[in-house]
Amino acid sequence: MKRFFSLLVLVGMLYAGATEASACVCKSASTAPYELTLIVMDTSQALLPEAEVRIGKQRLTTAFDGRVVLPEVKPDTRVVVRCEGYKQQTIRTSGEGWQCVCLVPEKPKKTKMDVGYPKSLTLTSGVRYSMTSAPEEKMMVMDEAMPLVTGEGVEVIVEDASVDANIGAGLLTAGEVNDFAKWYFWPKVLDGTHKAYVQTWQMAARHRYTAQVTNEEGYPVAGRAVSLLDAQGNTLYQAVTDNTGKAELWYQLISNGLCGKHADLYVQVDEQKQTAKDWSEGMNMFVVDEPCEASQVVDVLFVFDATGSMGDELRYLQAEMRDVISRAESATGGLTIRTGAVVYRDHGDEYLTRLSRLTEDIKETQTFIDKQEANGGGDYPEAVPEALMAALNSSGWNELARARILFLVLDAPCHEDSATVALLHEQVLNAAAMGVRIVPVVCSGVGESGELLLRQMALATNGTSFFLTDDSGIGGKHLKPTMDTLKVEHLNDMLVRTIVEYSTMPVCQADGAPEDGIEERFVPNPFHVEEIAHDSTIAQGPQILYLMDISGKLMGVYTGDFSDGRLPVMPYALPKGVYFIKAFYEGQWHTRKILIQ
Repeated sequence: MKRFFSLLVLVGMLYAGATEASACVCKSASTAPYELTLIVMDTSQALLPEAEVRIGKQRLTTAFDGRVVLPEVKPDTRVVVRCEGYKQQTIRTSGEGWQCVCLVPEKPKKTKMDVGYPKSLTLTSGVRYSMTSAPEEKMMVMDEAMPLVTGEGVEVIVEDASVDANIGAGLLTAGEVNDFAKWYFWPKVLDGTHKAYVQTWQMAARHRYTAQVTNEEGYPVAGRAVSLLDAQGNTLYQAVTDNTGKAELWYQLISNGLCGKHADLYVQVDEQKQTAKDWSEGMNMFVVDEPCEASQVVDVLFVFDATGSMGDELRYLQAEMRDVISRAESATGGLTIRTGAVVYRDHGDEYLTRLSRLTEDIKETQTFIDKQEANGGGDYPEAVPEALMAALNSSGWNELARARILFLVLDAPCHEDSATVALLHEQVLNAAAMGVRIVPVVCSGVGESGELLLRQMALATNGTSFFLTDDSGIGGKHLKPTMDTLKVEHLNDMLVRTIVEYSTMPVCQADGAPEDGIEERFVPNPFHVEEIAHDSTIAQGPQILYLMDISGKLMGVYTGDFSDGRLPVMPYALPKGVYFIKAFYEGQWHTRKILIQ
């Protein structure tokens, strides 16, 4: 079936106003002659496909995403841009690799385009970001021999595969890269070491807005839809609050964030709307009328690359997943853990995706995972967007679950053509709007380009990233992710810890005062503290203190003289729950656990 993609990504470039001379200029280093990417949009920041671009005698047309690549141009070259319904505009090339052209409508009254992001997205409505032209196309992700996926999903049974008795859990090693925990380091990756790959994936997690939602008693509220809006009330990004009551919103995520921050942005929860503060300015705080109660359900979905290149590690990963599934329920203190799995290959293989829906019967998921074998593939990239599409649309997520976690286990990113990248963008936005946190588990074979993509997918969906290491001696050569420090652990312990961190919530006072729980055994990243310092010594000596929440997310950095043992005053009222103050002195990291109640 032929797919038509109508991608309208609200790139949020500099607002152009309503004059013919309006233009956005995005900066990127280049030399003459150089390759120029021209982005054509209107003054409402809608990207314009099929706009005509004339440079000399050459005529080009913008693609579905409003972009056209001019392979060899010189600075100060005259370029004419035309689009039906808009005034023609002439620009001069600036010598930079990116330029944005903002066209003004011919008529004073702007025409409302029937494309783009819906203004309101909620879990209960079932609305999804979609670039496909027909609703049924988003379900075309199974084998051709299988029926279309319906609301009930499709379960596939394959032949039993032998299990090597020497393969068990606790063998694979990995390091966690939690870019939320080391937010100060992330710009060194995005704008430094991996800058060359930003254009490949057309994604840049740069402009971050964090919302914190609590009820009137100060407890975090999970599962609440939060939106980032422009001045006209259009939804630019939507996310869902996690177990700590926080949601991460991104401006210009799918436009490389090239043109800087926007002045007129708002964050909205229910009917409450306030001027947006970016992360450097603090959190956007909301109080809602919500009782102190939370669902006891946690959904955990495993998505596996099952192509031939995964053969060196797949059996070990299957053993690790069996161990994690069996430990998850007890590790979370009796919460109801529903598990499921999706396996995928690539176009032209025996199948594209197979799935086992989320269920409380952990044996069903274990059996499904055990029966999968690595085969097919052929080329390096695989069908990652199609796998996410099946995982998000057909796995049966519980919309009331306190946590929805998707472990994406793979050794290669997706194809880099524009249609595939657009489909990937769609799935990442859907995951964020559904509150599904993507946690990549990166196996041998992934390079720096794939590393950047996967870390950004984790950031976009409020997740974290795991990178397998060579310490286990299993599989091929593993990429060492770009990070200042990387603590090596056993993969199965890391996965269980993440499930705990993503599902732990404070106990309501009506049910008894909060008590020390399972989280004490899972000190979160970034520092993996080796020794827990006594309360009386944590602030004696260090000059920098770091405030972290239960999931390891950095919430504040405080500098000063803390030799008197007093902790800094927090800039806002923290929701009830577990926090950590971390400090480095006397040659090691120390942590104090704080319980706000």
